This record gives sequence, structure tokens and C-alpha cells, in this order.
Amino acid sequence: MGAGGAGVSALARVFLARGDEVSGCDLKESDTTAELEEAGVEILIGHDPEHILGKDLLVYSGAIKRSAELEAARAMGVTVVSRAEMLARLIGETNSIAVAGTAGKTTVTHMLGHILVTAGFDPTVLVGDGASARSGKSDWLVAETDESDGTLTLHHPQRAIVTNIELDHPDHFRDVSAVRDLFQWFVEAIPETGLAVLCADDDLARELKPKARKVTYGFRQGATYRCEPERPFPIYRGADLLGHVDLRQPGRHNVQNATGAAAMALELGVPFADVAAALHTFPGAHRRMEFLGVFQGAAVYDDYAHHPTKVRATIQAARELRHRRLFVVFQPHRYSRLDALMHDFARSFDGADRVFVLDVYSAGEENVSGVRASDLAHQTPRAVYVGDFVSAKQALQEIAGPDDLLLLMGAGDIKKLGDELAHKV
Repeated sequence: MGAGGAGVSALARVFLARGDEVSGCDLKESDTTAELEEAGVEILIGHDPEHILGKDLLVYSGAIKRSAELEAARAMGVTVVSRAEMLARLIGETNSIAVAGTAGKTTVTHMLGHILVTAGFDPTVLVGDGASARSGKSDWLVAETDESDGTLTLHHPQRAIVTNIELDHPDHFRDVSAVRDLFQWFVEAIPETGLAVLCADDDLARELKPKARKVTYGFRQGATYRCEPERPFPIYRGADLLGHVDLRQPGRHNVQNATGAAAMALELGVPFADVAAALHTFPGAHRRMEFLGVFQGAAVYDDYAHHPTKVRATIQAARELRHRRLFVVFQPHRYSRLDALMHDFARSFDGADRVFVLDVYSAGEENVSGVRASDLAHQTPRAVYVGDFVSAKQALQEIAGPDDLLLLMGAGDIKKLGDELAHKV
């Protein structure tokens, strides 16, 4: 249930690859449900208790609190587990590596999975971008884990990477210290024989205290695996230069992400030359600075960024690409996040020549605070409120031209606008 979501769809792909008969439902069709259907998953639109007839297991998205299917499944004795509980089972049953953090975890998961696939580990890889999951034949599992609702405590991996710790879900956490406490619990669950790879550039992540062996990575002096922002970028282990990595993805944050993935792979015994070769061929994660096409001569890129730190990093990466002017279209995600982080958001668009702000994608939230997307536009330099996709497209038609770069950002349905601009719909 919730088959169109990134987490549930990834599990569906794994079950399908293992030879299980898989069906799924969601409230509406999407690119993800279409891809699942093409792969062999029976997709049903809407909710109906008859969906669970003849089923042995029901896995549901954490966004679903009550439904007719859940009630019917429990009444009939069908095993019912949440997406997080199902992921925890897989992590507990395998030679697992969990990737966690407020930002970067999708890309790091995908990068590490790509390295291990290239190195012959044949892992199962569960990536939260809704497109990059794979089922391997070995006992190895690389899984992106989610802190948003506190279910990180369910996971007991053999090894883990923590990318950073920030307040991103004020609907669930009172402050960043509560988020930090959750991550501390998470790393303490790694067995003493395991490994914790922590980002040295993030103060809260670096100071976590696992029982397992701890190594660090990043730009910071003293990191176990240290990188530098030049291209191709070097990786040092202590004072020793291991070599250089020619990464195709732009952005300082991607150098950092690649170093985190490399650190774990190197600790597993993958030779540096193999790590570097794999990272050079890394295709990029879905909706992470993803090129969609061209609109009026301007390149259109789509990104999932929905937090001030992610917005800043994505704009910095976009500035590295050849362009005349950089125009950003931003769709705020959740009223609670926009309200709690308004001032940080308003300062996060430096480097953009113009910012067009869409209405908030509520993700099912009520607007308790009364915050509006236009509030963000008024507080952000060079920003204008456009509201809906039609108005955004009209504004871009008036200003975009050859060699401009259009960057669309948000965790909602903004990719639909990107696809329309790039003539993919």
C-alpha cells in the first residue's frame, strides 16, 4: 500500500526480483506505479479491502494511518507490517549497511551500491529515489533509512553511514537535539564488531559515540578519509594520498557524498582503483540534479531539495554548470517545515538570478500556522510568488532563453512542471 512512494516501491522491486507475486495500490497513478506495472507488479488504484484477498503479506507506507485494507488484513490473519518494519527485517537478516542522515543519504546509498555492484559484491540496494533499487543474489544489503518519523530506532545494521544531522521534520521532532538523540540511539545499535562511518564536516554527526569502530570522512582536517574540493578530487587516508576521483556530478556536496561512500567501500576491502572507477561511472540518483531537457533554449534540471541546506548545496552545484543565468522554481514541502525554517529558506537561494515560488505542497498536512508560500517569496531576495504551475510556466516563457539554466526544486510534484517544460508529457 502506497506503492507509488519511494520506500514501498523499492521493497516491491526487491520482492519481485526474488520471485514473489507482488501487487500494490495507491490513490493515484504516477511514474513510479507505471514503472512497477511494467516490471510485473499488479497495480490497483484506490483502496478496497478486496485488494488483500489471497495475499500472505501486506506492507504499507508509514503515511497510511487507517484504511479498509489494513482492517481487513488484520481481521483475516494476514501478516501486516509497515514499510519501516519490513526494511528493519531485511536489515536484520542480511550483511547490512544502512545509510542515514538529513541530507545526502539517497545519493550516498546509490553511490555505495554502485561501487559494490561494480566490485562484484552483487548487493541488494534500496535507494529512496523511487527508481534505483536492485535485488542482488548475495547476502549484502545497502539500504537508505529514514529518520523522519522516528522509525530509525527499528534498524540494527551491521554497519552504517551518517551523513549529517539537522532539523528537517518539525512535525515529529521538537528540536535538533531530539534528532541528535535518535541518531545516537541508531549508531549505538551497531554491534561492536561493526563499523560506523560518520561525516566529519557535520558537528553533530562527528560527535556521535557508537560502540562499533568509528571512522570519519569529509573536508575537515583530521578526518580518517579526507577529500578536497578540486576536480578530479583527491582522497587521503590520514596523511597518505590514495588517489583521485573524477566524479561527473557537480557540487561540493557530491564530493563529500562520494568520499563517504568510498570510505565504507575501502573499509570493506575494495581497492581504491576500483572505487575511483565506479564513482567515475556513477549515473546519478533520480531527481538529484537530473537533466530533463530544454525549454526555449534553457537547460531544465530537476532536484528533490526541500531543506535549506539541500537548496544551498544544489544551487552551488548548478553554478558549476555552464549557463548564462540561473532561474530557480521552488515548491515548498509541508507547512510545518516552511514555518519552522522560513528564515533559513529565505537565505538559501544565494546564487540564483531569479526565484519563482510555488504554493506549498502540503503532503496531507493541515496549515495550522497559517504560513504561506508568498511569505517566503517576500523574504527572499530576487524572488517572486507565482503559485501554480501555469503561472510559473508563463513567467518562464517571458524570461528564459538560450544558455539559461532552469532549476526546479522540491519534494512534491514539481517534476510534473519540469516534464512539461521539457516536453516529456
